[in-house]
Amino acid sequence: MAPLDYAPTHLSTTAVRSRPMRAVLLGCGTVGNALTARLPHGVAIDAIAVRRWRDLGKGTVRVLDSLDAALDLAPDLVIEALPGCAGAERALERAVEAGAHVVSANKAVIARRPDLERAAKARGRAFLYSAAVGGGVPVLETIGALNARGREITTVKGVFNGTSNFVLDRLAKGETLDNSVRAAQDAGFAEADPSADLDGDDAAAKLVLTARTAWGIDVDPASIARQSIRDLAPGFAAKAAREGLRIRQVGRLARSGGGVHAAVRLEAVGADSVFYRVEREGNGVVIALKDAPGVILTGKGAGGTPTAASMAGDIARLVAEHG
Repeated sequence: MAPLDYAPTHLSTTAVRSRPMRAVLLGCGTVGNALTARLPHGVAIDAIAVRRWRDLGKGTVRVLDSLDAALDLAPDLVIEALPGCAGAERALERAVEAGAHVVSANKAVIARRPDLERAAKARGRAFLYSAAVGGGVPVLETIGALNARGREITTVKGVFNGTSNFVLDRLAKGETLDNSVRAAQDAGFAEADPSADLDGDDAAAKLVLTARTAWGIDVDPASIARQSIRDLAPGFAAKAAREGLRIRQVGRLARSGGGVHAAVRLEAVGADSVFYRVEREGNGVVIALKDAPGVILTGKGAGGTPTAASMAGDIARLVAEHG
């Protein structure tokens, strides 16, 4: 495997339109707050919607406690950074129906609702979600670049969930699962309910989006077999560490006839594995190509800063292409 001679293009964000693209930001938690500090030129936030009103210290930007009120402003762009709340799916539906561009990191909704992206594109609008896979690791961007070059992708496998990696590293040091999860929550990597990370649901959703980007094939998230970190016997990860191994939650995709085989498994990997060297909240992805060297991507996956940086990249591309 060799690194790809490609890096996400940092497009000029100089606005060519007569006014900035008007945007509303849905959610201002860890990701949303980090994004406001790195918003590209050519975009102006009209309002920020949060579930409970609070002073966000954002100057003259309106703060609303209603998603509907924000969407009623008829923005050019809806930036969705909600923490998995039930209103996120309906908010994305409304944004698409209203003809707004969308930038989101909501892998769960986007994975099970491929119709949203299709509907946006049918209206000539962008529906971008690079941050939904890999956080700061450019997985979908790299796959898009490979497709554009005519490279045939055969398999994709990786550590797609930084929170699970963080937890497994703590387990390897002998900590309990409860304490490991609490540490991930304190570090801002895990939600109050860590089930999606521990049980492989988050990684499965990312596999769906990866397959869609790589091969244009929609996989039902519910059909993906997965193993849960909760099922590891106490002390198992620490025992593996003493034997020179690390337990990793690995997602795998492979073309199979006209479809795709997908699974999320817990694997014991040795020091010769790329995934052994992916530590804490990191992600690592290996893309295998037909008749060409493969691609290895590594970097920080979980956390507000890498996710916000990826969303900012999507917004910059949007302004450059639609501004």
